[in-house]
Amino acid sequence: MEDLLAKYGTLAPLQPEEELALRSLAAVTRDYPAGADLVAGEYDEPDHLYIVKKGRLFASSDLPNGQRAITRLYFEGDIVGTANIPFEHATQSITVQSPSTLYTFPRHKLIDAFQRLPRVAAIFYTFAALENAVLNDRLVSIGRTRGKSRLASLLMEIASRQHLYGEANAKTVSLCLTQAQIGDAIGLTEVQVNRLFRALHEDGVIDASAGIVEIIDHGRLCDIGHFHDRYQDLDLDWFDEEIGGYEQTA
Repeated sequence: MEDLLAKYGTLAPLQPEEELALRSLAAVTRDYPAGADLVAGEYDEPDHLYIVKKGRLFASSDLPNGQRAITRLYFEGDIVGTANIPFEHATQSITVQSPSTLYTFPRHKLIDAFQRLPRVAAIFYTFAALENAVLNDRLVSIGRTRGKSRLASLLMEIASRQHLYGEANAKTVSLCLTQAQIGDAIGLTEVQVNRLFRALHEDGVIDASAGIVEIIDHGRLCDIGHFHDRYQDLDLDWFDEEIGGYEQTA
């Protein structure tokens, strides 16, 4: 829960009642092994949401040809399953990538918090829009750039989210994804991803070993990936305006 509070607090300091409302979502904790499906497919009813306390997850969609597209990566502090909130049946599968501890709660509790605390809804909306922009960037990358740019952009996306509360240009990235899964995220085969990792290493941009990537040349990796750090590009001025009947103060 501390990661969620820190994440939301990057936009605006939380009021005591807002923090209390978010903490109330953490009443039930469950551990999940790697490979577990929280939502297995389009016929599941998405009546629960999850907050990542520890671990990594991803959302994906299965294609008619048997392939899979990974559309979203979940980190500590993320709320999982929000894309399924408006729908009777799930629009995507959610898979536990590494052993994870999650807070679980019925989705109506989030709606209750929105009704009572409009600024929580505004913060939630801001991160939803941010995640939409990140996904849009990845779609543009897949559709209009070569393989090396796609991989570089994904590595920077993971680095940016992983270090949201810390050093902006942190050098070490824990992927928590296999090369096959990376391929599912950027529209390439496992063999192609392996070759591209070697190419970036030979270019002197990264070192990679056992799922850990060391970014040697941060600026060059950004240039290769045509990467825009959406997490550092937020306009937060509107949070100084009056929302829901009270004004946020610094």
